[in-house]
Parts: sequence; C-alpha cells; structure tokens
Amino acid sequence: MKRFAPTLLLASSLVIAQAHEAANSTRTIDVKLSRFAFSPERIEIGLGERVLLNVVSVDGVHGFQVKELGLNVRIPAGGKTVTVELTPKTAGTFEITCSEYCGSGHSRMKAWLVVTPGT
Repeated sequence: MKRFAPTLLLASSLVIAQAHEAANSTRTIDVKLSRFAFSPERIEIGLGERVLLNVVSVDGVHGFQVKELGLNVRIPAGGKTVTVELTPKTAGTFEITCSEYCGSGHSRMKAWLVVTPGT
C-alpha cells in the first residue's frame, strides 16, 4: 500500500488541478452575422460557464440580442469583431435576434442560445 500512496496522491492532485482549471477557464465562440442569418444557428453553453462570444458582421450593421438575458449589442459593419462576455445564471433555450433592422428578411434572422444545467 505504501508503494501506491505517492501515485494515488499524484493522481488525485492532477484531478483537483484539472477541475480547478476547468472552473476558471473561458470558452470562446465565434459568431458571424449576415443578412439574414446567424452562424452558428445554435450556441450551447453550460449554466454558469463563462463564455466570450466574438461577434462579427460580414455585411451591414446588425444587432445581437437575447431579451430574456438583457443582452443587446450593436454589431458594426465592416468586419469589426465585438466581444460579448456571457455567464448565464438561468438554464433554458433563449431566442437570439437581430435588433438592428437589416432588410426585408430581418424578422427571420434568429438563432438559439441553449443553456444546459450543470451535471
């Protein structure tokens, strides 16, 4: 048993270190907006997970809005990336819409933010 104690201690230390790193990590997701679509159309993140959304418009001005989360960001034309930090506190499926009128298909420009509960 004494032979295995150092190995067991090392293994448990690695598991604790990895869990701590995962809890403090930030995931980055690239989101592209264009007339009249979001890409990806579905963004799935965990409850309480810190996420940076790098949002860019490939054509005109758009908006990135999730009403239920109080999020509304103007995304300029010209390919300038806007970084949106998000750490959801509520699980559920939330509609993402464009909050800047962008043409005749504007009302169809939708995507989904899915926040899954922790395990």
